[in-house]
Amino acid sequence: MEWLDNQINESLDILIESETLIGMELRAMLKNFKEEKKIVGYTFGKLCVLHYEAFTDCLNEDIYKVAAAIELLILSYDIIDDLQDKDADYSWSNTPELSLNIAIAMLVMASKNIRETSFRHRGLAVETLEKYALLSINGQQLDLLNGCCEEQSYLQMIEQKSGSLTGMSCLIGEALAKGIVSTQVEEYGKYIGVIQQIKNDIQSLKTWGRKNDLLNKKYSLPIIYLLSKENNVSKSVRNYYNGDIVTILDNNAIEKELTAGGAIRYAMSIKNIYKHKALSDLESVALSNASKEYLKKLMK
Repeated sequence: MEWLDNQINESLDILIESETLIGMELRAMLKNFKEEKKIVGYTFGKLCVLHYEAFTDCLNEDIYKVAAAIELLILSYDIIDDLQDKDADYSWSNTPELSLNIAIAMLVMASKNIRETSFRHRGLAVETLEKYALLSINGQQLDLLNGCCEEQSYLQMIEQKSGSLTGMSCLIGEALAKGIVSTQVEEYGKYIGVIQQIKNDIQSLKTWGRKNDLLNKKYSLPIIYLLSKENNVSKSVRNYYNGDIVTILDNNAIEKELTAGGAIRYAMSIKNIYKHKALSDLESVALSNASKEYLKKLMK
């Protein structure tokens, strides 16, 4: 898939360079931010391209422009999320006021560039982008309010925040090719985002630093499980979350409880439930074997 990352990256460069309504300073910062994130690859843009290719008989080169537009939206969300959480080391965290303008510009450029393509069904693609972008923003708002402290509400929140963006990327590719979107693609697309979020939640707890969800008093599946237990470690964490200023957290005891106590296994089991549902939906969709293998890799 490296060739596809390169194609999307080239299209991103063209989009940024050819946008006449932004000034030199804004363009320079946008380029720098894009380069900073390039190393992680363009998963969302690739999801769009793969689903477009699966359902069309005639490749329109504008699909790479659409994939680049989706990545602009994703980068804008990453920037906003990092500015809100204040826990990232990217350069945009050093100039939050200016970086917010960059993020807003990318949001507008995303829908604008899809609308300017030659696709017959570009209207549906823009409509799909707007719908799922708003759902993701709503999920982000719920995450910031930090009230999703039990399994069902937490899963509903990450389905919106994370699942909406992966689902959107798959559906835009399908929409451009067929003029319609399907429930199966929407469902497994959403589940991929949920799986990725749960993996990130688990990873967050492996480093005892400023990105650790527990230290930041945020909720995730392992933390929800830990808080539900009745033992000394769980009690100390509950006191910490409730604002007891004399609570001293024993990170070694907490890390041991998260692993040996079943919290991580619990989160992994929920992830595997979503994986099973995603694979079931994926079987009914006519994707190439290579595309299916790529999607399955995202579900691991």
